[in-house]
Amino acid sequence: MKTLKFLCIIIIVCFARTGARAQNIENKMSNDDWNNIITLLSNEKWVDAEKLSVKFLDRYTDNDDSLAEPAILRYMNLRCVAARLSEHEYSKEKAMKKVEKFIGKTIITPPRPFYPKCIFNCLQLSENKKNLFSCSSNTDKTTIQIFETYIMADTNLTKDTSALIDKKLRIGAIIKDIKTGGEMMPRFDITFGDAFIWDEEQ
Repeated sequence: MKTLKFLCIIIIVCFARTGARAQNIENKMSNDDWNNIITLLSNEKWVDAEKLSVKFLDRYTDNDDSLAEPAILRYMNLRCVAARLSEHEYSKEKAMKKVEKFIGKTIITPPRPFYPKCIFNCLQLSENKKNLFSCSSNTDKTTIQIFETYIMADTNLTKDTSALIDKKLRIGAIIKDIKTGGEMMPRFDITFGDAFIWDEEQ
């Protein structure tokens, strides 16, 4: 049920294209395409999901950067590469080569809950209380994949987060910087800029 709900959310977002010219661009992802890659991600089949995300991203050009579909696919690809880095399948150097082309590009995340304090796969305030932060991990929470810092376009948002508590939020943002960190548990450290959020249930 979670997979089907997530699929519905993504399809809705895909049709909510940004930019006036986007209304005239044919949708390049079918329902089956989304269902296939979401199923692989849900089952943590990182190798197959990474290959499929690259295949789907090849359908788009740099001129398509204002569209939701490639933004969603980029984040999916980041998670796949990060997962393989965290599991020592990729060296830090190889992982960086795979994702550095995304710097300056847009992403859209899946929905995550916001809590005042949390650890894995949720949103909270960063240590400096100025940004949103998330620690992405595998389902079993045995490997850390990405430390994600979101610099919000509206800085007032982080001054009072009481309205965000327990809501499942999606984030759209631009990738500002990607680094690697950790030795025994390698991961990505990614900073996103111009971030904005919306509640998936609204």
